[in-house]
Amino acid sequence: MVKVVMIESDYLFVYGTLKSDATNTNAKQFHEQAELIGAARWQGCLHLVTNYPAAVISKNKDEFVFGELWQLKNPEQVLSLLDKYEECAISTLLPHEYERSVEFINIDQKIIPAWVYLYQLSTTDLPRIKTGIFINENHALIRRS
Repeated sequence: MVKVVMIESDYLFVYGTLKSDATNTNAKQFHEQAELIGAARWQGCLHLVTNYPAAVISKNKDEFVFGELWQLKNPEQVLSLLDKYEECAISTLLPHEYERSVEFINIDQKIIPAWVYLYQLSTTDLPRIKTGIFINENHALIRRS
């Protein structure tokens, strides 16, 4: 018999419109409900959807998404709100644009399990952000309703 263990976390890795330099309303609300731990990275690749990024898993060991690790003050409440923002709440119509997954994040020579919103739609026609860094300049617009 295989036992499946669900990993929970009170950390969230953000790489786009929720980073500390983001000025949209959702980011400001998120920042009030979490504490910034610091700059971090995750093995993955980054694409540009329109004015926001999409992170997907990469098998290339040298490819990273750079972002920030935050500790959530009330994980259940904050994640519920962010699931709506990231269009993956139970009430959101399918297909979901993102899926929340616990991934292993590198920060200060440590590995910490944290929630990450992973893009679920095709990235075939999306430009790659080769640096793995999304810059929030000129991206202050709220991307979702």
